Amino acid sequence: MKCRAFAAAAVVSSSAWAGSAITSPAQVSAAIEQQGAATFLASLSADDIDRLMDKIGSGRSEWVSLAPKLAEGADAGNAEGLGIELAYALPKNPRAVLDVVDPLEGDGHILEVSRVCGIPFIETVPAGYKVKALRAVRSVTDPRLRDVKARCIDALEKS
Repeated sequence: MKCRAFAAAAVVSSSAWAGSAITSPAQVSAAIEQQGAATFLASLSADDIDRLMDKIGSGRSEWVSLAPKLAEGADAGNAEGLGIELAYALPKNPRAVLDVVDPLEGDGHILEVSRVCGIPFIETVPAGYKVKALRAVRSVTDPRLRDVKARCIDALEKS
């Protein structure tokens, strides 16, 4: 495996990611810690970025939780991609997504509630997305997420 150094949390060079599979959130987190988010993202090929974004869009908590770290170094394209992938993840794992969106609306942050919950898809909106996302977000019962949940529901309903 090409990424063995990542699993051991060893020193990570940006060239180590070239052409290799992104296999775990721990690998990505270690690379961001060592290089910084901007350098890490710049080191990825377009295919690697697509794979990383797809993993975030899967809704798995460990991948979704990387979004704030990645947002720190995201350029415009990657920022837009993060918002879209979190939107894909929203109906699958609303609690994880609500946990990573920026709690302060209106500050222009990449992970702003309106960007993630405002149905940000560039192409076709997935069939039944709005209904599924609303149902999923409404099912979140964590009192800590009450305010962000309400704002997300509002953004979904207005979209």
